[in-house]
Amino acid sequence: MSKYTVYTVARDVLGRYADQLEHDAQQSLRAWILLGQTDRYSDQMHLARVIRNAAACKSIYTRREILRNSGIQIIKL
Repeated sequence: MSKYTVYTVARDVLGRYADQLEHDAQQSLRAWILLGQTDRYSDQMHLARVIRNAAACKSIYTRREILRNSGIQIIKL
């Protein structure tokens, strides 16, 4: 899975990140199929699921750990 960056671990923002990832993956799916790169779609959907799972946690620490353990970089602005 490629490196992905988030700038906050707020629940609502993580939900929007996941929505955007899913939307972008669905928009790109046809091109990825033509290029034989359907694994990219799978990776993006997996990443969206990880972000949604993190957003579902109440603890900020747990959200950060889930994201870090999945290879998602967290940058504070």
